Amino acid sequence: MERKMAFGLLKGAVALTATVVMTVSAWADDTIRFRLDYSIYGTHAPFYLGIEQGLYKDEGIELTIGEGSGSSNTAKLLAQGTDPIGFLDYGTMVKGIAAGMPLKGIFAVHQKSPMIIISHAENPVKSPKDLEGKILGMSQSESTAQMFPVLAAISDTDPAKVNVISPAVGAKTALFLQKRADAITGVTYFHLPPLEAQGAELEYFLYSDFGINALEGGIAANTEWLAANPDLAKRFISATSKAFEIAKAEPEKAVNALIKQRPDLQQNRDMLIRQLELSMEATATPNTEGMPLGKMAEADVQAMLDQFVQSEQIKEGMTPAEVYSNEFIVE
Repeated sequence: MERKMAFGLLKGAVALTATVVMTVSAWADDTIRFRLDYSIYGTHAPFYLGIEQGLYKDEGIELTIGEGSGSSNTAKLLAQGTDPIGFLDYGTMVKGIAAGMPLKGIFAVHQKSPMIIISHAENPVKSPKDLEGKILGMSQSESTAQMFPVLAAISDTDPAKVNVISPAVGAKTALFLQKRADAITGVTYFHLPPLEAQGAELEYFLYSDFGINALEGGIAANTEWLAANPDLAKRFISATSKAFEIAKAEPEKAVNALIKQRPDLQQNRDMLIRQLELSMEATATPNTEGMPLGKMAEADVQAMLDQFVQSEQIKEGMTPAEVYSNEFIVE
């Protein structure tokens, strides 16, 4: 009798253990490996805010973030499935899609192009045409380099007359400050704050001043991963959207969350805040005013594709539907 009771208790314990294991397994968070376009700068703070505030946890997501080394490299990692989703330049993404990469944009942050050409105030470069005969610092893996042929084409600038030097990723600013280049390519939110902080006197113009309408930084994902994980993608974008809305209203809060997780960046706090503020100035176009942050307008994407065709960066025939989707943004 005692042996039967003991056996019964043992069976019950095993069943209870199995139930607990199954329950914990059912409740386990989905893990997402998210790849940035570059080493950390202010625009990335909302992702860390989302982690710190538990926004991803609320959606059942365990988010890990990896730094990048240029949008071209991030596009390759996403296409290969090494990381299924990441932040990168959409111009670089379009060229990747044209080359057969399985990518799609699902949440555009910089919808108004923040790309610029920066020069020294005492020897200003005021137009793309002024670059002819001058030295331009431009890293080939960066988004601005991917778009430069488009800028040259629509401004009647001869790229062959521009002396391009390609510094290692991260060395471009030093090259400029040493005056080894007459100008460098850049983006407002990333390059202006550190140069201003070092007292550089600058002249710059926007790519958009000369007709570039391309969307820039945003979230893209591997299309095979999206097809297999539509609910997870929606949950990720839901958390990310909330994080960006908070960051737009309270940039200091977002940067503080970033520094809490990366205390080595404390000395750059003011610059990171400035980068985030500038970044948030580029989140809408006339076609997306009033739409949720991240949502794209087909007209903007089509205009971008038209410019890529015009500058012979891609062939005719690519449609906006191949490039982007708003279906993962829950309003």
